[in-house]
Amino acid sequence: MLTVLVAAATWWLLRRQLSPLLEMAKTLATLSTRSASAQRPPALPILRQDEIGELVAAFNRLLETLGQREKALQESEAFKNDILNSITARIAVVDHQGVIHDVNKRWRRSAVDDGHEPGKAALYGKVGADYLAFWGSGSECASYDRSLDPRRGIQAVLDGRLPSFSLDYACHLEQQGRWLTMVVTPLGRETGHGAVITHTDITAVKRAEQYEQYRSRILEQLAAGEPLLAILEALVCGVEQLNPGMLCSVLLLDGEKQRLHTGAAPTLPDFFNTSVDGMKIGATVGSCGSAAFTGKRVVVEDIATHPFWARARQPAARAGLRSCWSEPIRASTGEVLGTFAIYHRQPHTPSPSDIAIIEQSANLASIAIEKNLAAEKLQESEAHYRLLTETVSDVVWRQDRDHHFTYISPADERLRGYPADEVIGRHVTEILTKEGVALFREKQRQQEAEEKGVRTGITRFELPQRCKDGRLIWVEVLSTPEHDANGTITGYHGISRDITKRKHEEEQVRQLAFYDPLTALPNRRLLKDRLRQTIASSTRTGCHGAVMFVDLDNFKPLNDQRGHVAGDLLLVETADRLKRCVREIDTVARFGGDEFVVVINELAVDESKSRSTATVIAEKIRSSLSQAYVLTIERDGQSATTYEHCCSASIGVALFLDHQASQDEILKWADAAMFAAKQAGRNVIRFHDRG
Repeated sequence: MLTVLVAAATWWLLRRQLSPLLEMAKTLATLSTRSASAQRPPALPILRQDEIGELVAAFNRLLETLGQREKALQESEAFKNDILNSITARIAVVDHQGVIHDVNKRWRRSAVDDGHEPGKAALYGKVGADYLAFWGSGSECASYDRSLDPRRGIQAVLDGRLPSFSLDYACHLEQQGRWLTMVVTPLGRETGHGAVITHTDITAVKRAEQYEQYRSRILEQLAAGEPLLAILEALVCGVEQLNPGMLCSVLLLDGEKQRLHTGAAPTLPDFFNTSVDGMKIGATVGSCGSAAFTGKRVVVEDIATHPFWARARQPAARAGLRSCWSEPIRASTGEVLGTFAIYHRQPHTPSPSDIAIIEQSANLASIAIEKNLAAEKLQESEAHYRLLTETVSDVVWRQDRDHHFTYISPADERLRGYPADEVIGRHVTEILTKEGVALFREKQRQQEAEEKGVRTGITRFELPQRCKDGRLIWVEVLSTPEHDANGTITGYHGISRDITKRKHEEEQVRQLAFYDPLTALPNRRLLKDRLRQTIASSTRTGCHGAVMFVDLDNFKPLNDQRGHVAGDLLLVETADRLKRCVREIDTVARFGGDEFVVVINELAVDESKSRSTATVIAEKIRSSLSQAYVLTIERDGQSATTYEHCCSASIGVALFLDHQASQDEILKWADAAMFAAKQAGRNVIRFHDRG
């Protein structure tokens, strides 16, 4: 009995001591089996301050830590769900076998929208559904590039054979088709954890791409210069292809802006187009007539009941048309050019995207119509321009800012012999002589002045040009610069007129006025001008100049014995010999009869050196003129006769510096020195002594 009593007491004592441990064991069992939503178990009481009590306190702290972590996990899960549910993309998580494990709200909503029965989700939308089986069945709701198998792609990501997989596809379950892109990415770095599948609606992007491609095709047709009606028909067909429920038309206003005529309506019945063609515009005349009259968009949602369609309701009903929206086509100036209309076979209210389509289409039609009108005006202008430029004798031309020809009229070929294709693109200097290039460069300086803001307007100048057959002609050029909005020169236009005959006549007058007709040497008038220039040069340089008066000694007997023909020949030969004895900067002139004057320029600063140089030149002249002349005289009806005649010259020289004396005084000095040479026995040289 004592043993039993001791055992019972021992059991009771141990149970009492170990009861906290039993409570902890029960709590741990509860934690392992409770659901995530169950309430966290309370902390255990601490009954003793011994080792057991410390163990219970540690256990309570563990419970508190687990509770905090569980709360943080719940908050993180809620935050993740909030983010996933706020994303517009459809998101699903599948396990390694492709079974849907979790989805966001957008996925669930789209599954209901895509379902065959109202309010009932599609097969792929439920958690637990086999997503691989959905794509393996052919996916009747989607069309995509058949070279990409979505089922194999998803399976390859799940197996770790692909890092990701993406596919763009069209979904046709809704009334209006949509485009989506599917992206499959693995969960975690190791295989077997499943994958995240995202479906993003890219309908707006795809439609924008399709519209941009359609718009680019229209603009390419515009750039290629295709006929207006072909462009309008392509525009209408393009809108209908992008939006299969639409029927479109373009109506054009006539020149009087009173009636509409069919521009393009390929899918509307012919009888309907005929009933509309020639319609007079008005405030209540259908959708298009009203839009053209008011210049504002007119939306008729139901043709059968709208008062604007009272007179055309029957042909519209026969054509099966129930709604019509019409947008005025405006030019850049705001003028109405026509209308762009969209029809539907059922009553229809336009959405914002529909409004954008009709506005953009009207803008494209406006570009095409304006370009066509501009082309017609350009053709008329070109015809008028050709009428004005190609029938006149003057050459009409245009050049770019670098003076390359961009146009030249046919008159140039008649004048110079060059066809237009041999001139256009060439620089103007290529058709000029050296003298003409120099004159042209002078005119270019005026262009530089214009670029600095000094406008010179029309420039008139004369240029020598070469013809294709080698002839030299002179033209008078009237050139006008062209400017942009900033005043910068962008090119030139003008006319060139043949003045060759006038130039020849002017040259003949000049020769008669300033040159001796027999020897072609300067006469007294030109001699005085050259002497004036030499005196001015002496003032500028400080060098002496010289005037030589040359008189032939034995000229009169030749005239008396052989006649004036022989005398003229001798004078011509004398002129040639004199020119060979001096420099180009010096002047040889015929003073009259058998008297010549030579003006020597820029001798030297020192008078003695100048005198010495003048002596050398005078001696060279005297020696040259002293040589025998061989003269061949030809008379009508007689054979040519050759004579040899000896002649000499008396030369008087006068030095001058600056403006010490006038021209007349210097000539008198030289004449007096020549008279002194005559008195000294002829064929000699004498200097004028101013002392």
